[in-house]
Amino acid sequence: MPSRFYLEKIQKEKQSRLLKLKIYGVSFLFFALMAGIAYLIVYSPLFKIKNITLIYADNPETEQARYGAGKLITADSLISDFKNFFASQSKFAQFLGPDNILIWNNEKIDEFLKNYPQWAKILITKDYLEREIKIEIKERERFGIWCQKTQIARGSEIINADQHADPREISDLQKEISEGSASCWWFDKRGILFKEAPSIEGNLINKVDDFSGRSLKVGELALEEKLFSNLIKIFEVLEKSDLKIKSLKLEKLELQEIIADPLNNSFPKIYFSLRIDPKFAMAALESLKNLGLEKIEYIDLRVENRAYYKLK
Repeated sequence: MPSRFYLEKIQKEKQSRLLKLKIYGVSFLFFALMAGIAYLIVYSPLFKIKNITLIYADNPETEQARYGAGKLITADSLISDFKNFFASQSKFAQFLGPDNILIWNNEKIDEFLKNYPQWAKILITKDYLEREIKIEIKERERFGIWCQKTQIARGSEIINADQHADPREISDLQKEISEGSASCWWFDKRGILFKEAPSIEGNLINKVDDFSGRSLKVGELALEEKLFSNLIKIFEVLEKSDLKIKSLKLEKLELQEIIADPLNNSFPKIYFSLRIDPKFAMAALESLKNLGLEKIEYIDLRVENRAYYKLK
């Protein structure tokens, strides 16, 4: 007859085998479940994108092509750029592939925007049931044109490339430099240069002629944030004052000053400082309008809460 100790030993061995079987069974089920999920994610059509729609916020209808950064952007080429961008975010994303809906998200979309400065915002929305991606694009609003212009030498005198000069006094080479010296971009209210623009004259569009000698390019800020904030306010002051001046000149950036220089002599030159808020200038300009702007050579508003002027 088996002893009690022997029976207990057999019972423990059975329990140990059962525990191992349970562990193996649970492990098998777990790995099978993981393999099934991996198959669904990677190989099944469950997460494969069926359709990608581009929507421009300023035009709800999907457009087939848009111009940006000097080139034609077709819907197909843009979607291809999006796919390459999302697939390059990680090794896992590369493994899943660009057509997997799971790798598309808004987390790093600002990095994509660096390649498309003409757009202010991109929003990605996903419909898992329909396996559809919607890309909503908001374009930057045009506030004005920023023109980078050069200066050419005439003897010991430096003249702006946009000034009218006697053709007999400028060589053929200088003429070519003068005519091709302006590079212009549209800029928004944040000061971002986002798209090439034509060189224009007149006072229909806000414009800054920049003679500072800097090298600018699309995607950059025209001025640092504080200076540009005051520049926007200067445009607002000029508009509210009804002077019909929309063109400004930036000559030396280190001085942090800008000049309203009318095309005709009906208004005086007005000097502003980009370092200070120009809101005080409204009252000064109204007072000088009563004096008669046609009698004034220039107005100096570069000192806060002070207005200086010179009569002709």
